[in-house]
Amino acid sequence: MKHLPLSLIAFVLAATAAAATPPDEVIKTATAQVQDVIKQRQAEFKAEPAKFYTVVDQMVAPHFDLPYITQLILGKYNRSATAEQRDRFQAAFKNMLIRSYANALLEYGAQVKTEWAPLRMAADASTTTVQSKVIRPRGAPVPMGFAMKKNGEDWKIYDITVDNVSLITGFRGQVTSQIKSSSLDQVIAQLEQGGKITPAGAPKVR
Repeated sequence: MKHLPLSLIAFVLAATAAAATPPDEVIKTATAQVQDVIKQRQAEFKAEPAKFYTVVDQMVAPHFDLPYITQLILGKYNRSATAEQRDRFQAAFKNMLIRSYANALLEYGAQVKTEWAPLRMAADASTTTVQSKVIRPRGAPVPMGFAMKKNGEDWKIYDITVDNVSLITGFRGQVTSQIKSSSLDQVIAQLEQGGKITPAGAPKVR
């Protein structure tokens, strides 16, 4: 898989949900909202990134299925982890993503556009994937998929694929490797101290 800029994911990562809103409309609307916020306050956010982290946290985090994502990433270690470990990992992992993607959004978000494929989903479906292509100023379009599941009346993202490669699978591979070589507590501490985890085979900033 070719290495792709992190900004390609960051540009369309934000999601906000409303009751009975189709999953593709959830993402389309949120993308436009995040772009508007950046346009209005980009200079302010670049001077004080922590302010943008807060905005991204408020707009993004509630609309990802973070407990389910934590379960998927920890894999077999989720069963042996204590409730405190799972909560700490979830909070630290979320904060890592917010910092990484907020920075990419500020730097690159205005340089890419997204084309959305028509949503194909049964009326009673509880899971679906929203397909899109990210159009870059240079280079071929990049296929991206947003795996979503219904949680009550809200559609929430639990995985993202880039060129059909799952980011959650990549994160799980890296986390599992680090836990094997150290411990879950050490991985959590690393994240809490501002460390990063790069998913195996994932897009990289270039």
